[in-house]
Amino acid sequence: MKATRGFISTLAIVAALGGGLTACGPEDDSAAGSTGGSGASAKPSAKPADGGSADKSGGEGGGDCGQPPKLPAGHKMVEIAVPPSKGSMSAKDAKPTCTPNDWIYHGQGEAKYYLFTDGEVKAELSTGSGSHKTVPVGELWSHAGDCLTNQSAVKQPYTCSGNIYDITQDSEGKVKTIKEVWHP
Repeated sequence: MKATRGFISTLAIVAALGGGLTACGPEDDSAAGSTGGSGASAKPSAKPADGGSADKSGGEGGGDCGQPPKLPAGHKMVEIAVPPSKGSMSAKDAKPTCTPNDWIYHGQGEAKYYLFTDGEVKAELSTGSGSHKTVPVGELWSHAGDCLTNQSAVKQPYTCSGNIYDITQDSEGKVKTIKEVWHP
């Protein structure tokens, strides 16, 4: 009698565990076109509708950022690659990447050579989240160089924030405005 009770108890436990484990799968897999066999099949993760790379939809940064930011017409994000010199800079095109801290721009590809306009260049440095200070373009060049080579030389209220800049260009492709982009 004891052996029968032990067998029934063991059978009940196995049945309960087995039923609980099978309830963890997909509720209805008929849309996937499976016609039988094991229900444990790997399914590909969602891909961008345009078939593009993962970078366009947020990359592998680990966050749900939604749609990538749209820049105003005529604006371009760049990451300065080497300290700017008088009248020119080398920078990579910067693309948004989804991170746990939202969208953050990162330079990609080869650095391009940019000239600044001969006239007045509007230059702005970040002084924190959402605030900027207009400075002479030479001060911006020095700041960008310090951020690349000697961050301890950067004085308050400025900080180094990834060397990402929002630029606009004139009809000849020369930089006419440059604004440091702040991010945490």
